[in-house]
Amino acid sequence: TKTEESDLDEIKPGLVQAIQKSLDSLMEMKLKEGHEIEKDFNQRISLLEGYLDKIHERAPDLIQEYRTRLNENVKKMLQDLEVDEERISRETALFADRSDITEEIVRAKSHFKQFRTYLADDDAVGRRLDFLIQEINREVNTLSVKSCDAEISRIVVEMKSELEKIREQTQNVE
Repeated sequence: TKTEESDLDEIKPGLVQAIQKSLDSLMEMKLKEGHEIEKDFNQRISLLEGYLDKIHERAPDLIQEYRTRLNENVKKMLQDLEVDEERISRETALFADRSDITEEIVRAKSHFKQFRTYLADDDAVGRRLDFLIQEINREVNTLSVKSCDAEISRIVVEMKSELEKIREQTQNVE
């Protein structure tokens, strides 16, 4: 009816204004939340980079420690017999090859850099961040498997904990 249309015309500007104000408030809130999440991500990525640096520093010692342990174990088993230093060197070289984590460290650092690049992007990046977290997790798992070291394993557990927090937070990112 005419009166209903007239009433609607009368309240329409106020209704549109109220909706617009609500949408503006929502967008402002989402923007603030986004900045806080970005700050949190950057802090966590920095923490992960620090953990990765500790692993990188620890890695060279592993080979020498392995060689020393192997030498001691062989001497104990052979007792008075002569130790074949060439064989010890070959075994140490094999261990060094199997436990080389350089590639994983380089890839993880690359993923961290890409993560930060995505954070600076204004587009929707939630899925890309989630994918990168999966990739970083793979690298961290490989580090753990290759290292065979208690200290590195402890650091890996810390890294996985941080990665899980980041993964959960990416669920809040568009």
